Amino acid sequence: MTGKDRIIATLERRSVDRIPVWPVVTAYLGSRVLQRPYVDFVLNPMLVYEGYRAMIDRFKFDGIDICLGPPADWESRRVVIEIDGITYLADPATRQPFARLQDDDEAVPVSLDPPIKEKRDLDKIGITTVDEFERMGCLEPVRAIVREVGENVFLAGCAASQTMNSLTAWRGSEQAMLDLREDPVFVMEAMEKATAISIEIGKALIRAGCPGIYIGDAWASASIISPRDYERFCQPFHAKAASAFHEMGAKVHLHICGNSAPILELMADTGVDAIEPLDMMDTAALADAKRRVGDRVCLKGGVSTSMLLNGSADEVYEKSLEIIRVCGPDGYILGSSDDIPRDAPFANIDAMVRAAFDAGPSRRR
Repeated sequence: MTGKDRIIATLERRSVDRIPVWPVVTAYLGSRVLQRPYVDFVLNPMLVYEGYRAMIDRFKFDGIDICLGPPADWESRRVVIEIDGITYLADPATRQPFARLQDDDEAVPVSLDPPIKEKRDLDKIGITTVDEFERMGCLEPVRAIVREVGENVFLAGCAASQTMNSLTAWRGSEQAMLDLREDPVFVMEAMEKATAISIEIGKALIRAGCPGIYIGDAWASASIISPRDYERFCQPFHAKAASAFHEMGAKVHLHICGNSAPILELMADTGVDAIEPLDMMDTAALADAKRRVGDRVCLKGGVSTSMLLNGSADEVYEKSLEIIRVCGPDGYILGSSDDIPRDAPFANIDAMVRAAFDAGPSRRR
């Protein structure tokens, strides 16, 4: 079986030749595989796609999450200036700096003011349609990697931030929490717009050839909001996005990191094919997750990011085998419990992958 075949079969709860491996990765890992400073990725977004290819080739992942490409004219939009020895990204029209560059990290915004200070400013947030993304050329980098590896690797397009991630980005984290209590109508309006934005992004990724879509919000975790608030505010929009992408024939997985244990049933009720990344769960908690929702949704993840960063390769290998025994044999995809840490030893990632090969075939009970 190819990695793509293996993941699709697992999501459909069919037998596979072995447990598939599909961790949560970022461009940081891609930059390390390519041996390039991360600032190069900030300055050249097309390097992100080279990073995807490099990670797939180096680690033999069965699946990987990818993003929509930049506009075809991205180079003319990328203006770099220096002020007092500090390098910034600047607005191409005004040349006003908006983010400070760092060698090995994300660019740091100059201003932390949220874009929606007044609730009426929500109207200023636009929705880019799939056809507009097409005209801008954003689908072409996705189509290129689909042509190159899409027959063998499951490529899931990232179309997340339906709810709390967008609310906190637009309003600031403290005000967003107050909004949940003080103006739930506004919160629902904001999440409706955020979901509409994500659906257009997902449509573009599916049009470009992605067979799967990643949805979800880290800020929707029970580490931050209550299960009741998740059910009221977030679940309907995660379900709406999942339904839209299913109608287009894509598989959908829902990412909520942090403490997701109290909302596992609510996550499964969204109708997604898989839930991830099973963060903050020891073996007993993973067994509980399998018991509670493993008969109706695939589980994905569970390998501690702390262990991937600080453990030995032997520890990662043995823990991965243990997690496979607990979460398998059917309906489980081995992966990290959140983003693989930037400085995780490659030997530890290799050990996680090796465990999937050594665990043997996955068969339905």
